[in-house]
Order: sequence, then C-alpha cells, then structure tokens
Amino acid sequence: MERLREKLDLPRGHYYLHVAVLAGLPVSLISDLASELERSPAQIAQWITASPGSAVMSIQAGEVFCRLIEILDALLELYDGDLGGALHWLTAPNVVLSNERPVELLVTGFGTRAVRQAIRAIEYGLPV
Repeated sequence: MERLREKLDLPRGHYYLHVAVLAGLPVSLISDLASELERSPAQIAQWITASPGSAVMSIQAGEVFCRLIEILDALLELYDGDLGGALHWLTAPNVVLSNERPVELLVTGFGTRAVRQAIRAIEYGLPV
C-alpha cells in the first residue's frame, strides 16, 4: 500500500520536509489530498486551518497538513488500507481524547502526540 506521503510527493526526511514547510507547501496539495480522501478541498482546508486565496500554505497550515498526512498514514496502516474506517476514527469524537475529534487536535504538537498515543494504544491492544 502506497502511503499518502508518497502519493502526494512530499519530501522525504524531516529536514527536507521542514525546508518545504518553511518555503510554503503548495495549496494544490489540499486538492490532491481531498481527491485521495474523497472529501472536498474546503473540508481539508478547514482541518488544517488554511486560508483560501493563497498559492502556498502558511507555515502553521503546512505543519498541520504534514501532521494530518502522518496520522492518516498511521491510521491507514492500522485499518489495513480501509479509508472509511481511518476517516471515521479521525473525525469521530474519541472518549480517550476527552470526546474531542482527533483531527481537531492536530493543530498543536501536543495534540498530535495525544492522537499518536491513542493510535499506538489500539495497535498494541490496550484499552481505548
């Protein structure tokens, strides 16, 4: 199964991704991801807090976009490529995360760590 990071042709390696985010990821990646997820570009833009009308994402939106891709790749692996299951988990209120929707926590590094921790708990069969 090809990972979203590869499908979207994001740079390999943390340093190169860092440089790309600082330079401004192209807003066209939002449409590309929307197409992969069978969602609207407006929905993806809302998830990553991107401002419409720009050619490149802000640093903050680029960071959240990369976090979203990372979490989606982990969920797709966990759900054996089941996009519907991965998106449902990502967008449904989660008891472990104080009934927050995991996608809403990706705006901060700490929120993203909490989401990763919940995914790892599922992977290792811990109660969630």
